[in-house]
Amino acid sequence: APRRSRSHSVEHLRDTMTSVLIIPPASAALLLLLFTTTLNISPTTAFSAGKGFGSSSSNSKSNNAFVSFDRFRASCPADVNAIRQFEPSLLKEDESANQEDVWVAVYRSSNNLPSVFVRDAFFDAMKASTTTAQGGDSETLVSSSTSSSSAASSGVMISNNENLKEEDAKPVAVARLHKDGGTDNNDNSNNVYILDSMRCILKKENTDDDCDGGSEHAEAIGVCIDELVLSYLQCLLDNPEEEMYFDGGIHFRGTLVSGKLLDSRGFREVSELSADMHSHESDYDGALAKYAERSTSKEVAKNSGARDRALRIVSFLSRVDREEDRSRGSGLGGKEDSGEEEEES
Repeated sequence: APRRSRSHSVEHLRDTMTSVLIIPPASAALLLLLFTTTLNISPTTAFSAGKGFGSSSSNSKSNNAFVSFDRFRASCPADVNAIRQFEPSLLKEDESANQEDVWVAVYRSSNNLPSVFVRDAFFDAMKASTTTAQGGDSETLVSSSTSSSSAASSGVMISNNENLKEEDAKPVAVARLHKDGGTDNNDNSNNVYILDSMRCILKKENTDDDCDGGSEHAEAIGVCIDELVLSYLQCLLDNPEEEMYFDGGIHFRGTLVSGKLLDSRGFREVSELSADMHSHESDYDGALAKYAERSTSKEVAKNSGARDRALRIVSFLSRVDREEDRSRGSGLGGKEDSGEEEEES
């Protein structure tokens, strides 16, 4: 009996020790698995948004995570005083004529890094101290601010100027949409709108792959184009009785920089020069295809504002009757053609 109780005690002790030895290795293995999984997470992905707020680091191709944010905010239609603060020579002498034009003003948003605000304020102060104002020169962008308000004139919001009002900020880019005066004696020109005066104070040479268009200059000009196209489409839909049409209804006066932005948005390049010297025309099919592509593009999705504007433009274009829009434009041009044929006969 003592031997049996002793053997039973030994077996019970053996089972107890086995269970004790099995549990710690399992827990250790679980902890090891969690530890190794944590080590595989990139520190940049876990604790940083890359260069600036919301953008992924361009140095790491494997890092595909980003948070959408906007560098710029737009005001459309913009107040005439904002355009006058940007460049007074862009406005006409007739104040009533200025009220008929649709302007857009683009400002830096508060999503930018503080270093960007300080840099803009520094360059604006340098420009104000080294540039001499020349009357009537629309290419000379001179700051009218003093040293105490250089931050406001650069179009940025400094953290220590929390009471700075929006109207005190200076735009970084502007553009205008206005109705053609019909100087070429063409009946169709009276129903055409011209998008011009696309100006930006940001340096086009400073490229950035995280920007929509490859640079802050291109992104700001792109915001101007999209906002004015939205304004035109909104007016077209709200006023069906007006003789407005989208396909060929907007003429763009593009440059080397803005021309590429117009091409990427589906606007066709003109083959013949006209009296208004425009470089591109609005195209229904091209704009619908390109803006739909932009609304689903991964690169454009980095800027939530650009994606939302593309979606709104696609939505507005889908509400426009394509055949009626084209017939309205060609009908106005057909009057001119029929007149020429009568003269020839």
